[in-house]
Amino acid sequence: MASSEIETAVQPTGPNQATDSSDMQDTSSVESTVLYEDKYLLVTPKGITLRRYYFPFLSDKFVPWEKVEYVKTAQELGVKWYEIKEWGMAIGNIWWNCGWRLIKNPFSDGWGLNSMEYINRTNVVIKVKDSSTRPGS
Repeated sequence: MASSEIETAVQPTGPNQATDSSDMQDTSSVESTVLYEDKYLLVTPKGITLRRYYFPFLSDKFVPWEKVEYVKTAQELGVKWYEIKEWGMAIGNIWWNCGWRLIKNPFSDGWGLNSMEYINRTNVVIKVKDSSTRPGS
């Protein structure tokens, strides 16, 4: 996902924001227009869904817009190599959803390692209000 796509896709929308006070919500209840979608993220006017997030069942995590402080690329945040992991938390406070981040997808790209430039340009980190852990995709 390019940085300009992220900026366009993740703008909060006031009238469509959920008013539920719970920290995170189940994605099955979210039905709205899709602003951006790929195999790792779903962005709607109600919030962001990180696909294949929770271990070990690959269930999704939904973050409503009123809980989002920012969405930035890993490059914008200066994420270091030791903060990246295929799934879960490496050194740092980013919990990554399951995805081909470090190793190229062997099913489409062949075996090998992705460059840090590619990783930082193509992954996003979300700062959630009142949470020390930042979801990443």
